[in-house]
Amino acid sequence: MARLRLALIAAAVLLAPILAHAGGVSLLNQDINGGADGPPFFGFVREVGGVGVNDAKVTGELNGGALVTATDILGLYKLPGFGKTVNPDDVKISCAKTGYTQANIVRRPHPGGDMKDPIEVDCYLQKQ
Repeated sequence: MARLRLALIAAAVLLAPILAHAGGVSLLNQDINGGADGPPFFGFVREVGGVGVNDAKVTGELNGGALVTATDILGLYKLPGFGKTVNPDDVKISCAKTGYTQANIVRRPHPGGDMKDPIEVDCYLQKQ
């Protein structure tokens, strides 16, 4: 029994960094593109009512081109910027997940001026 407990503890310690990175989103690296590509986008995908949606698809679209990512276990996502010459207001953010419909997008006002500041866009999904 003691060996099993020790093996489980060792496995948990070894897998913790891998599991913590699952979903590919980390807020520790605030400047995801060095400011070279315009301001990045980030936010949460939540159910209407507030619960984060894991593994939702988030798309940033501009003139037919798109960047796509997935949310982490908390519903957090990040997308790099589209370019210094692109007006961030022209980028359309949407979200999707099987069994849900998109209910609402909330874009926080961008302070303007500094194009390195990330833009917060939250997406709300309604269960079908």
